Amino acid sequence: MVTLQKALWGIILVVLVTCPYHTQARIGTFWHVTDFHYDVNYTTTGDSQNMCWDHRVDNTSPGKFGDYGCDTPLELVTAAIQAMVKIQPKPDFILWTGDDTAHVADKYFTTTKVVNIIHELTDKLNRSFPNTTFFPVLGNHDYYPKNQVPVGESDLQGEVAKLWKKWLTDEAHESFQKDGRYWTDVPGTNVTIIGLNTLTWYKSNTNTAKLPDTDPNGQDPGQQFAWANNILTILAKRRRRVYLMGHIPPGTFERYQQKKEGFHWYQTRYNDQFIKMVQNHAEVIEAQFFAHHHTDSFRLFFKNQQDHDPGIPVSYQLIAPGVTPWRSTLSKETGANNPGIRLISYDTVTGKVKEVSTYYLDLAQANKDGKADFKFEYNFTSEYNLTSINPESLYNLAKNMKKNSTLFNKYYKANTVSLESPSVCTTNCHLLHWCSITEVNYNRFNTCNAASITSLHWAAGSLLAVGLLLVNR
Repeated sequence: MVTLQKALWGIILVVLVTCPYHTQARIGTFWHVTDFHYDVNYTTTGDSQNMCWDHRVDNTSPGKFGDYGCDTPLELVTAAIQAMVKIQPKPDFILWTGDDTAHVADKYFTTTKVVNIIHELTDKLNRSFPNTTFFPVLGNHDYYPKNQVPVGESDLQGEVAKLWKKWLTDEAHESFQKDGRYWTDVPGTNVTIIGLNTLTWYKSNTNTAKLPDTDPNGQDPGQQFAWANNILTILAKRRRRVYLMGHIPPGTFERYQQKKEGFHWYQTRYNDQFIKMVQNHAEVIEAQFFAHHHTDSFRLFFKNQQDHDPGIPVSYQLIAPGVTPWRSTLSKETGANNPGIRLISYDTVTGKVKEVSTYYLDLAQANKDGKADFKFEYNFTSEYNLTSINPESLYNLAKNMKKNSTLFNKYYKANTVSLESPSVCTTNCHLLHWCSITEVNYNRFNTCNAASITSLHWAAGSLLAVGLLLVNR
């Protein structure tokens, strides 16, 4: 009898060790909303050249729900949130990745004005989703002066921490208040969120850009990389599935054609460290969710890269479209986009992203009709004929887009949230998107973007080992 009991206990222990998940598997959902860029000055009356903070370049009358030359009016903010409630009123959680104020010169803002705008948006979101937890981070426009977020604590960060206290655990709240970052488990799932403070890595942030590598805050501002590496190591031991989230993504902006070297957001030293962090912890990082571009795109991270070999894809990053339709001067084409919101389906145990559904507002049509009707734009898997969303499948998608113009045109239409015709994206534009998606490292991007669009001499070589390495992802 004793021998039988020992055997049974042995079986139980084996089951506990090999099956570490204690939550019931289900398919959950969460929203990713970003880049509201709420323009409190927007109006539809008066001088048509001065209807919003940004000076408009055309003579059309601005509409009720916004204008491609302006940031987001209150009516568009409200319409986007109402659409989220209508489509999925009870998500598991909501990622809110920052940039809440308009693209406005610092002379028009103060710390109080920035906090008040974040406060207004927080209240609107909280009233619309009273029983849903938000995981928010700040964007580079959520500070005064813009972009100049200091390392460590600040008055503005402290005030925003008070606004978001309801949503964060005590530990996460304290971490955000002190450093603008946090990690927290998603209740009832095996997913853990790591909210990064990407603003101290921004090349336009002089608080860190002027610091030499010999300064601790120059090499690793606020020791955030050390912190993240440590947390990721702990979470791997707990066998959690991690979602990295932040406002500014690493790599190169996919719509900047003016110079072959592209347009980067991170200081080079931080871009390199971010890539290394992802490579070292790819096994625990299930997915990454970033913003800032206002466009719909994705990025891939690789291991074992050589000069003429991209290596093996090990992680991916989804860049979500923004609510603002604002026309960026960084794009050679229109630079604008239709407002977009994103609903993601995921496995609550494995953390695997099952579907990415994007909804959009045809802004011109909404202004014409006098009503804002956010419509379904596309599902990621069916649009791109994918059976799963993982690093390998997205790398195959990127390669196929490079060779198949019909597939690329689908991606390019989605990139501006169904605003811009793919016909405006010529050969150099095609190459830029390919290189931005597949080469997050700046030097490798430069080499890629200087090459020929037909250059595929290394594209298939490394995929022989992919299936063996990533079969369990």
